[in-house]
Amino acid sequence: MRTREKGYQLSALSSPLGWCLIVGLCSVAASRVEAASTDRAYALVEEQRIDEAGKEIEALVKARPHDPEVAFVEGDLLLHRGEYARAAERFGEAGKLRGRTGDEARRMRELALATAGATRTMVAARGKHFVVWHAPGKDELLASYALAALDKAWAALGDDFGWRPADPVRVEIYPEVADLAKVSTLTEKEIETSGTIALCKYNRLMIVSPRALIAGYPWIDTLTHEYTHYVVTRVSHNTVPIWLHEGLAKFEERRWRGPSGGGLTPVMEHLLATGLHHNHLITFAEMHPSMAKLPSQEDTALAFAEVYTVVEYLHERSGWTGLRALVSRMREGKPLEEFERDWKTWLKGRKLKTHPGLLPAETELRFKKGAGKTTEASEDDSARIGEERARKLARLGGMLRARKRLVAAAAEYEKAQGIVGPGHPTVANKLARTYLELGDPGRAIATAEPALELYPDQAAPNATLGDAWLGRGDMKKAVRFLEAALAINPFDPAVHCGLERAYRQLEDGRADDEARACQMLR
Repeated sequence: MRTREKGYQLSALSSPLGWCLIVGLCSVAASRVEAASTDRAYALVEEQRIDEAGKEIEALVKARPHDPEVAFVEGDLLLHRGEYARAAERFGEAGKLRGRTGDEARRMRELALATAGATRTMVAARGKHFVVWHAPGKDELLASYALAALDKAWAALGDDFGWRPADPVRVEIYPEVADLAKVSTLTEKEIETSGTIALCKYNRLMIVSPRALIAGYPWIDTLTHEYTHYVVTRVSHNTVPIWLHEGLAKFEERRWRGPSGGGLTPVMEHLLATGLHHNHLITFAEMHPSMAKLPSQEDTALAFAEVYTVVEYLHERSGWTGLRALVSRMREGKPLEEFERDWKTWLKGRKLKTHPGLLPAETELRFKKGAGKTTEASEDDSARIGEERARKLARLGGMLRARKRLVAAAAEYEKAQGIVGPGHPTVANKLARTYLELGDPGRAIATAEPALELYPDQAAPNATLGDAWLGRGDMKKAVRFLEAALAINPFDPAVHCGLERAYRQLEDGRADDEARACQMLR
C-alpha cells in the first residue's frame, strides 16, 4: 500500500500538475496541460489515427465535458466517424471560442450540418471491408459493383502497402455534383473546372454518381483511386505531399482489376509529350494544396500524367519495397531528396510521342446541366465533331439512321470518318452501331477498335464492342467489353441486358442480378 502511494506521489510530482501544487501555479500549468492534451487529440485525428484519437478524446470528455476546446476535438472525431448531426452539436458548443479556433468551429459546424443533410436519406449496403452509402433508387445498382471491386482493391493494396484497415471503410455516393460541393471545401465551379469528381477526406471515400454526368466516368477506378489515398494517409500519418499522394493513387487506380500501373494511356502520353515540347509542365508547387484548384481539366489531366510517371520512375528504381520505405521516411519526418530534375531527365529519355488527331477534350468529364436531366447522353451528339463538313455528314447520317435507311446512313458516316480519321470516338461509334443494326458485327468491331485504343475509358466503344461480340457468339469477349462499359456508365440498360445474356450462356451466377438491372433501367 505504501509502495503504491509512493509511486503515485512520484508520478504526480513528476508531472506539470504535480509541480504546480508546490509552486502555486496550478491554474497556469493546468491550462497548458489541457491545451497540450486537446492539441495532441486534434493532431491524432488529422493524422487519421482515429482509434488512438478516440481513446484520448474519451478521457478528455469525461474530465471536461463542457470545455469548448474539448467540444471542438470531439466534433472533429465525430465528423470522421460519420456522426454528422452530433458533430455539428459539438462544433456549435466550440463556437464560443474566440479567434481562429472559434471561426473554424463555426465553419466546421456548417460543414457537418450540410453533410448530415446530404446523407440524411441515404441507405447503406454493407460488405466485409466497406460500407457504401447511396441515395435510394437507381444508385442502388452501384453498391454491389462497388463492394466487389473495393474488396479486390483492399486485398491488392494490402499487398502493395503492407497494411489493411481492420474496420469497414465508409463510402458515400452523392447523386449530384452540388452534393459533393456541400460536403467538401470545393465549389461546384472548381469541381467542374478541374474535373474533380471524388475525394478522400474526413476518413471516408466520396464520389459523385456517374448518373450526374452525360456519359458517366470511370467510377470504379475512381473509387480505387480514392481508397489508395485512404491507405496512403493512414500508413504515412498524413505526411505525404500532394504530388506523391496523387501519383500513388493514379498508379494504383486500376489495381482492382490488374497489376499496378498499366502504362500511359494515349491521351496521357500525348499531354506529356506536348508539355515537354513546349516546356510546359505543372510544377509540384502548383499542384499544392489540391489538384482540384488547377484552372482546367486539361491542366489537371497533365498533372495526373506527370505524377503517374513520378511513381513509375520510383517503382522502376526500387519497386514496392522502396515505395513503402519512402512513405515510412515521410512519416518519421525525414525529408525527401530532391529528385524533380532527375525525374524530368528520365521522362525526356522515354521519348514520348504525340498522337496526331487525338482529341484530349474527348476524355474530359461532361456534367449534366439544369432541370430535366436525362440519364443517357443524347443520340445527336454530333456537335462534338469539330470539323464542320464531317459534322454535317454525321448529322445527315443520324437522320437517315432514324428513318431506318441504314445503308445510306452508313455511307454518310463513312464519308465523315474519311475526314476525321478512324479513331474519332463519336463518328466511329455511330458508324459501328449502324453496322451492328445492319447485322455486320465484324465491321462494327473493326470500326470501334481504333477509337477504343485511343480512348479506353469511354463507355460507348466498350458497349458497342460488347454487343458486337455478342453478335459473333463470343460470350467471353463480350463480357470483357460490357463489364468495362459498366465500370464507366452503369446506367445503360443495354449493357446489363447484354451481360445477362452472356452470363447465362457462360453459366455465371450473376445473370439474375443483371436481369434485374436490365428490367429496372428499361
